[in-house]
Amino acid sequence: MSDSKLQNRNLTIDRFRGIVIFSMIIFQFMANFAGLGGASTISHHAPDENAYYILPNLAIADIVAPMFILAIGLTYLPSLRRRIERDGKKNAVLHFVKRNLMIVGIGVTMNGINDILDGHMEGFNLTFVIPTAVILVLSILCLIFKAAKLKKVSVPLGKFTGLFVTVFGVYGIAVALVNFIMLISGKTADSLGHWLVLHHIGFAGLVALPFALIKGKYENIIRLTGGFALLGIFGLFHSGDLANDRFINNRELVDCVADGGFIGGISWGAMLVLFLAFSDIYMKNKKHFYMSVGLYAIPTAAVIAGIFATLPEDATWIGASSTFMAINKGSVSPSFVIITVFISLLAFLIVELFSFYKSAFDPFMWWGRNPILMYCLEFGLVGGITVAGGDFFKNASMPVAIIIVAAMAVLLSAIAYICNKKKIIIKI
Repeated sequence: MSDSKLQNRNLTIDRFRGIVIFSMIIFQFMANFAGLGGASTISHHAPDENAYYILPNLAIADIVAPMFILAIGLTYLPSLRRRIERDGKKNAVLHFVKRNLMIVGIGVTMNGINDILDGHMEGFNLTFVIPTAVILVLSILCLIFKAAKLKKVSVPLGKFTGLFVTVFGVYGIAVALVNFIMLISGKTADSLGHWLVLHHIGFAGLVALPFALIKGKYENIIRLTGGFALLGIFGLFHSGDLANDRFINNRELVDCVADGGFIGGISWGAMLVLFLAFSDIYMKNKKHFYMSVGLYAIPTAAVIAGIFATLPEDATWIGASSTFMAINKGSVSPSFVIITVFISLLAFLIVELFSFYKSAFDPFMWWGRNPILMYCLEFGLVGGITVAGGDFFKNASMPVAIIIVAAMAVLLSAIAYICNKKKIIIKI
């Protein structure tokens, strides 16, 4: 494979990832401005009546997370293979386990920050709040020592902070598992904590790791089979009804925790496994990739047809539930996975059509080169500005709202540009 082709593919992946991050941040920011009218509700998820629907109970905002999972899948295998070649299989696997646990840990930390900001600092929440406070202090100290160029202190302190976050990720998964056991046994009907996007990405990365290690002529067929097998196992639970819990059915049980919690993580993992197969095909042969996406459109169309055929006669798309395979992001239903996998692949194909574009002005590429940094900026910078704006944002007129949102987009793009120019890339 020539260097130019590799460059084109990397640009396409970076742009796609940048589009996803940009949409996630800017759409969420727009939600603070009622003056934008309907545009302010573009970040709303189903079954919100103000969301924008593309299928029954599937809103535009619902496809952002699957697209983010695809962005992860596009670089997962190449990154793992490079590390295996450089450090050996054992060290590479340990690194990927630690990295995905750290991603979960960052998500748990963000959840802890939300608890602090919302004043939820009592009882069980303290087990999240206290470690979060420790991580924040350690992170600030790391920045101070790094700015002072005290490498003998900043480097080991940074490693310790990373280890602490990783352990916090283990704790987050353990809590989710215990919560799941309590839910299925009828001990509770409530969620212990809240899972964010990073929880799902990290957990999915752990689920997909064994499938990423498969090698051989039929590796991608095995991955596709394994992904659908995981989805099928989850689907059996999703469509069932446990006798001893406090829910009408298992779908409601899974939906109790944001985007499925621990058990929903199996479905997100199945999604990533499917993406690993498609991304590997893409890396090896574009024509085969186009063909595979075309073939995948057939079962996707069949699922959609089955959904429409079994919708109640008086159903609207808001919260619509078919008797066949209801689409439901909250419980990460099998139909949600199957359909959004195709939509995400189709979106990537559209971005791929512009792979010929080469220019110094490439905003989405800038965003895509630093996804972790941009996501953290959204949580810190954008979150802080949103809190400070408060009622002013809510009551701003449409012209003022457009100017503020545009200014935020320009500011964040400028930061992404400077980081790309200075080759400052935050990696885990």
